[in-house]
Amino acid sequence: MRAAGEATRERILVAATEEFAEFGFAGARINRIAKTARASKDRLYTYFENKEDLYTAVTARWVEETVGEAALTADDLPGYVGRLYDSFLSHPHNLQLQTWIELESPEILFREGPFRAAREVKLAEIRRGQHAGLIDASWKATDLLIMLTDIPRTLAASVLVAERNAPAELAHSVRTDRRIAAIEAARRLIAFQNPSAQVV
Repeated sequence: MRAAGEATRERILVAATEEFAEFGFAGARINRIAKTARASKDRLYTYFENKEDLYTAVTARWVEETVGEAALTADDLPGYVGRLYDSFLSHPHNLQLQTWIELESPEILFREGPFRAAREVKLAEIRRGQHAGLIDASWKATDLLIMLTDIPRTLAASVLVAERNAPAELAHSVRTDRRIAAIEAARRLIAFQNPSAQVV
């Protein structure tokens, strides 16, 4: 693909990310995406077969960004939570996209594709940590992953609200304090409560 074509495709992806983040899949409109991207609908359809194809590309990029910035490792789950918190704040559209997916089409999270692949890698790493004695094995790996995702997501969302409504100095303090809180919550979650627990 020539440079001009790559630039057009990138503008479409950026515009689509904003559109899906604001309106979800059902509310998103191809006309608005094309207008924001400064491209015709016909041009958009040369890169993406339909709305579903465009949505798939947007969500795949989100997964790629998140995995790249916040890899989960069994020996540092609190660090993972801190990195995920930072990633949500750096890419608030990704935070909104995840919320929309859970509301509109949670089956995407389990369908064959980037979401499922990333989830399975994370679950395998958590289970490895449990077998290695790094993580409290009384937790189900799936439950622990949900909590380790939702803690930084919820706190990051609250920071975005604060930054829109509070004085800058206070908002900065909130951002720092809630990052510390997210990491500490993760540390307490994985601490051993029942040394005789079996891995599940």
